[in-house]
Formats: sequence, structure tokens, C-alpha cells
Amino acid sequence: MSVYPILVSAIVSGLARLIKAHSAGGNLLRMMIVFIACMLIAGVFGLLSGLVGQPGRGLDEEAKQVLGQLINQNDRNVLELSLSDPSGDPVVHQVDFWNFLRMLVPPNIFQALYQGLALQIVFFSIIFGIALGSIRSEASDLINNIMLSVLETFQRLVAWSLYGLPFALVCLIATQVASVGVEIFSAMLKFTVLFWLVGSVLFVISTLVIWLRSGFRNPLYVLRSLCDPIMISFATRSSFAALPASISAMQDDLHFERESVSLMLPLGITIGRYGNIVYFALASLFVIQLYNQPLSAAGLVIVAIGSVFAGMATAGSSGILTLAMIGIVLGPLGLPVEAVLIVMMAVDAVIDPMRTFLIVYMNIAATALIVHRTAATALAAPESPWRTGADQGDMTEPVAAGVKASTATALRVGLRMQTSEVEGVAS
Repeated sequence: MSVYPILVSAIVSGLARLIKAHSAGGNLLRMMIVFIACMLIAGVFGLLSGLVGQPGRGLDEEAKQVLGQLINQNDRNVLELSLSDPSGDPVVHQVDFWNFLRMLVPPNIFQALYQGLALQIVFFSIIFGIALGSIRSEASDLINNIMLSVLETFQRLVAWSLYGLPFALVCLIATQVASVGVEIFSAMLKFTVLFWLVGSVLFVISTLVIWLRSGFRNPLYVLRSLCDPIMISFATRSSFAALPASISAMQDDLHFERESVSLMLPLGITIGRYGNIVYFALASLFVIQLYNQPLSAAGLVIVAIGSVFAGMATAGSSGILTLAMIGIVLGPLGLPVEAVLIVMMAVDAVIDPMRTFLIVYMNIAATALIVHRTAATALAAPESPWRTGADQGDMTEPVAAGVKASTATALRVGLRMQTSEVEGVAS
């Protein structure tokens, strides 16, 4: 209920305020550089993980028989039904670039909001925010304040709903476990475990990036601040559902600039589908190794670059609907897409939580690389956790309610207060 109002209000208000502050150009340029670099790194990381882990090789005969039976029992009608969205429209396996650009422009923004077309909503929000920020009169301030109020109101609604998250998490995990058969899960165990290991490594790397950029000395404080978006992404398997908690954590707990976070994080979660990129690269290597296909240097480039484009093509979709985009990678390699999709769909309930989590968490790390901290954090927290105790002095890290003053600062304030009292008595 709150996802798309937050998406529109965050992008519009953040972009308009950045343009009025004449700082949008530098932030957007940094965003493009960081996002493109991170997507390429994710594709290469997934490729290397597949080459080292060899998920499609070394399977026992029982696992091969289970996978073979699942592929041979493929009913074309069932496949088409499973890969359709709720409105019944089939998923397009091949994405044409010009059709993609035309698809960005909504013929009717209210229809796009009604149907939940994320790419069209983001495109409208971007051009609306640019136009709003270019208006220099006081009339634009009214709309900007309204958008900011809408954003904070829906963030409050999401915060209230988090009280029921533990109970919902138990039910959702039970459903995910029950939906996976024992036989197919055992056959895909090596691939599943490898993907979760890769996700864990990326989680550690992203945590280090966020910690170093936040300026806090205690990395556990950073993890505690990001607990809500982590749980929501795992539980709901929706990156957009974790967007409000992610924005709140970066603004209120980690003290990054509000305007920049409100703009960069929604754009990043829409475009930077890092979890899907890693998954497509690793799944492509699994299929190649399963069919014992040779892989040349050109094939490696196709997997790495194709995974990036396939991941970007999943913007606005989630769950099983994203799996069809693996055809962008497997098509040029001449591998069967439909047969592979049946196997991937069978274990998607176990893979999807980690894939969604990586989309959210790696975008938080990428946003931390782009956005600066607020002045309060810069004064209260050390620039680097590797500074010595003498350099850091007696600084203490800020908490959610505010920033603790250092002992030396408190001593100076106390001396000033005593001096003022003495002067008052003397007067």
C-alpha cells in the first residue's frame, strides 16, 4: 500500500531539493559511475563464483535423474501459465532496446500507478522532480513540502506495520519451506548452497563499505541500524517493500544526507538489480556445466555482460517473473531456456529471499558510496575506523536520539556555564 507513494514522493522531493541546491549534477554523475561499476562487479563476481564453485558438475546420478524427469515432464501450457503476470499477459523473453525506451514513457500516469508499472512511475517522478526543481518561485516550495510530508507520513505507516513483522515472518518462511519438494531441493542443493555463500560474501563486503562510509567506530551499530530492511527484504521477497525502512535507516540512524538518500536509494533499487545480476551469472554457469558445453572467452564475456543487461531488464518485476530474463544470457549461447526455467522455478522459493536481500543491501552500500554524511555525524564520528585512539580523542558515536558530546566538550561547556554564573552574581 505504501510502496508507490513513497517511491514517487521520495524521488520528486529529493530531486527537486537537490536541483534547488545546485548539487544534483555531481550526485547524479557519481550515481551513474558507482551503479555501473557495481553492476559490472556483480556480474564478474557471479561468473567467477560459478567457475570456482562448479555448481553444475559433480552431481550424482540420482540428482541428474530428478532434474531430467522434471525437464522431460515439462508441459508447455503449464510453463506459459506460470510465467504470466496476474493480468494474464505473457512475459517477453527478448527485450528490444527501442521498445524498452518507449515503455518508459507512461501514456497515463494514473494508469501506470494503478497497474504498478515501476519503470514508468520512476520515469515520471524523475522528469516531474526536475521540472519542480527548476521553478524558482515560492509556488514550487508548497508542492515540495507536500511531497516531503507524504514521504514522512507513509514512512510512519510502514514503521507501525513492523510490529507485526515477526509473526508474518514465521508464516512466510513456513510457506517457502513447504513449497519446495525434498527431491528437487536435494538435486539443486549444491547450486542453492553456493548462491547463499556468494550472497553471504557480498553481505560482508557491503557491510564493510557501509561501515567505513558511515564513520561509526562500532560495526555492530551499523548492522543494528539496518536490521529492519534486512528482515523485510528476506520476509517479503520484495525490494520495494524494504525501501521505506532502508531510507529511514540511512537518514535517521546512519545520518546520511536526507535529500540525496531520498533520490539515490529509490533509483538504485529500481535500476541496480544486483542480486538478479549475480543470480543470472551463476545460473548461466550452472546450465552450461549441466549440459557440458564448452565455454570460450567470448562466452565468458557474454555471461558477464548479458547478466548485467538481464538484471536491469527485471526492473519493476519480482519473483518468478524475473527468471524469464535469463534468456538474454542463454539465448546467444544456444542453450534451452524453457527447460531450464522449470528447474529454476522449482527452487525459487529458497533462492528468492537472498536475491531480494542482495538487491536491497548492495544498493544501500552503493548509496553510501555516493551520498555524504550530515555535518552532525562528520563532527561526532571519526573519519576512519583505523585512526589511533590519540587521533580520535574521546569522541563518542551518535545515537538515534542525537549526538553525544565528547568529555572535553562537556568540560568546556561546564566551565563556560560556571563562568557565566560568577559574572551574573558579580553583576
